[in-house]
Amino acid sequence: MNRILALALLAMLSIAETASAKGETVRIEITGASLATPLKITDPDIVGRFSIWNGPGVTVNGQQVHLDPRYQDGTFIDWPKGQLAQAPTGLRRYEVSFYCAFEHPTEEVKFCYRVTYAYDASSDHGYMYLPGPADTAFKSNAHAIYHGVEGNWFHTTGSWEKLVWPLIEKATAVAPTR
Repeated sequence: MNRILALALLAMLSIAETASAKGETVRIEITGASLATPLKITDPDIVGRFSIWNGPGVTVNGQQVHLDPRYQDGTFIDWPKGQLAQAPTGLRRYEVSFYCAFEHPTEEVKFCYRVTYAYDASSDHGYMYLPGPADTAFKSNAHAIYHGVEGNWFHTTGSWEKLVWPLIEKATAVAPTR
């Protein structure tokens, strides 16, 4: 009887561990605006710098950490700056999809999360929109991670602008004209 109980407990723990496993970002795909084809970023030195597993709703030892500078590695949203009072207007917008690889050997690279990115060339600054309940990406995003601030625009981080925007510019410059 104890052996059966121990096996059942072990099975439950392994299921819980698998369910809570967080995937590592291995690909970022960007579409929209002036891109003729999706921009697929797979360079580990770039994609490895960004993770969806941060922000409001993420806790360490029971404490919210999204405003703590020690926990800003991997962010593409500058959480400490807070949300924008209103959506940016007149800017080119891009859909950004994050794909993750999970540690479990049977898992493949899977879509994890989608945001909208807008870039303001005049200020050299970008913004991210977390899809809200009225948006099609909300359900799949909330299945992965729910922040409680969805449906709002946020400032992007300097590392996002430094690493990703030049790739978008380059892809736009070489896009074939019709």
